[in-house]
Amino acid sequence: MNQIKTEYCTIKSHWGNRQVRFLIAGSGPIIFLLHQSPKSADEYKPQIEEWSKDFTIIAPDTPGYGDSDPLETDEVTIEKIAQANIELADTLKIKEFGLYGFHTGAIISIAMGHHYPDRVKAIACNGVLVLTDSELENIRRHYLPPYKPQWDGSHLSWLWSRMREQLVFFPWHERKEEARMRFNISSPEILHENSIEIMRAGDKYRQAYGAAFEYRLENFVPELSVPALITAGESDPLSKCLEELTPSDSVSIEISKTHEEALEKSKAFLLEYASEASASLQSPIINKGKFTKSIFHSTLGDIKIEKNFDANTSPLFCLHSAGGSSKTIRFLTESIAKEIDVCSIDLPGHGESEKKLIETDYVKAHTDIISQILEHQNCNELMIMAFQTSYASALDAAKNISVDIKKIILIEPWILNDQEVTDYIDNGLPLIKPDWSGGHLQSYWHMVRDSRLFWPWYNRTISGIIEGTPDLEEKQLDTEVTELIRSEGYWQQTIKDQLTYPTKNCLFEIDSPILIMSRESHPLKNTYIEIEKNLKNANYLSLENNPETWGSTVTKCIL
Repeated sequence: MNQIKTEYCTIKSHWGNRQVRFLIAGSGPIIFLLHQSPKSADEYKPQIEEWSKDFTIIAPDTPGYGDSDPLETDEVTIEKIAQANIELADTLKIKEFGLYGFHTGAIISIAMGHHYPDRVKAIACNGVLVLTDSELENIRRHYLPPYKPQWDGSHLSWLWSRMREQLVFFPWHERKEEARMRFNISSPEILHENSIEIMRAGDKYRQAYGAAFEYRLENFVPELSVPALITAGESDPLSKCLEELTPSDSVSIEISKTHEEALEKSKAFLLEYASEASASLQSPIINKGKFTKSIFHSTLGDIKIEKNFDANTSPLFCLHSAGGSSKTIRFLTESIAKEIDVCSIDLPGHGESEKKLIETDYVKAHTDIISQILEHQNCNELMIMAFQTSYASALDAAKNISVDIKKIILIEPWILNDQEVTDYIDNGLPLIKPDWSGGHLQSYWHMVRDSRLFWPWYNRTISGIIEGTPDLEEKQLDTEVTELIRSEGYWQQTIKDQLTYPTKNCLFEIDSPILIMSRESHPLKNTYIEIEKNLKNANYLSLENNPETWGSTVTKCIL
């Protein structure tokens, strides 16, 4: 089996510098896999494992989906997305390639073949859409409502029902007999994956999705000069659209019995027109003062990094809390990055980093990864900033890595006594499984929201109330819920390892200056003050209640 790697590249684009996340595997002729909306390239992982035996597979996240930057334009069209994919091929120095697309990806493939016939060797399209004018107008009005996080998490209930309903009716909002489909409802696990993809994209989920409906591909299929196969499984609701298309000397149009047969036909067709080619992978271009995403291939797997510098021997290394990612602390790191060189990572099992880990001691694993990154970056000293639970990983790294630690900044660290640790492990780490009704999404939402209202989050009593005005901004909560769900299977064990870390012993073994920061209302403030009294190298500093000000406060403490 060919290992699937995650990569990022920076494109000097028609729409300004933007970054694209893509998966790559295999060797031989290059085939781009273009995914459906509103998903990401991750949906292709099983197919990549199979097809990479015969091809070099490159599967990008469509702009605005997965972890690719959106196009900075007033209106996203299929033609613009096609151009964006050509820009990706140019950046990777790929002159010719084949295309396989599913649904939106198939429509993008047709546009690329139509506008760039000198670059595309062949196209295999699995499921395309042809609409009448009245059908299109209906879609415009109802199919793609905004994704807007609500205070009570009700947008997640809507999202689940919407993903489920599209397996009952097409279009999903047309609840009448002629729109009824003959589908099995997907398992809760599949519906869960589909829902998370919309949460990743946020309101940008409407961009390529909507553009696909607007593209009148039936006008361009007869004009295709590149070899093309357009097919669909009989159970695909879009299979009926094949009847509306006109074949030609270059274009074959045929129904397939099943989706699997459509895949087999597509692969065989692309192999007919395969030619050897290669891709040139380069380190993403760093824009000074702006975060750039890249992948570090550690011995423990692919680790996503966000940094705002090309070379620095003394950066600020930032660790998010368990269940988060570099995205969940951007409210803090983006502000700091205006003045200071910052390197923020997705811990293993989190965000865009490796999620197929052998069970291990995650605190030690974090130290190992930090050490490898520092060696790769040629850093001889650094500062570490850790958020909440990751204080343990920061302390372990300070204790065990060989470079000089100038300062350790701990933002509201969860430094608990033995009884509190036991209580949290017993009550605060639920295993939330996808439920057929979607209720599990509400469980995640209220777990994250209650963490702003009570300490610990499950102590919803008078004694657990956190004083002061709570930070309940819906968009930030939605980001944290999304990243928490995506780290399922890892965040619980990561918290266990971090909370059971021998913190007291480690604190006395570290000589580096330690700065502990929290809001005045934080339930652990007295613990932080006690540490300040007992450790000569530790200081406590209070933060304002508004997290948006924290970045400037941290920056002042560093400069």
